[in-house]
Amino acid sequence: MRQGVVSCSPDTTIRDAARMMVAAGVRALVVTDGECGLAGIVSQTDLVGATLVRPNVHYWDGLRVRDVMTAQVVTVTPDVKLEDAARMLVERKIHRLVVVSSDEPCRPIGVLSMGDIVRDMILDADDEA
Repeated sequence: MRQGVVSCSPDTTIRDAARMMVAAGVRALVVTDGECGLAGIVSQTDLVGATLVRPNVHYWDGLRVRDVMTAQVVTVTPDVKLEDAARMLVERKIHRLVVVSSDEPCRPIGVLSMGDIVRDMILDADDEA
């Protein structure tokens, strides 16, 4: 998993969210708020989808992350087996899981993506060779 979380608030503009993703080299941001801590996740796909729904990019200026994010985030704790996490991703047809603290299920501590699992597969194959 990618340790640490690059996050934004639901009120962040999607233009700023895009800038944050590029600057941090990530494909998604965990959306946090003051209530639970974990409010959703917004991905590059969500941002691109917003431009397709609203074809004129100037509409971006009025859109906030809350308008395009996925609020129903699938979470796991650090002790989940990689095989189980991979199964969740495939069965739910999603690209990333938010890893939350075992003690505080609203506190995101990392993100596990399909890319992380593929990298792990490659490293395991290289170790076996």
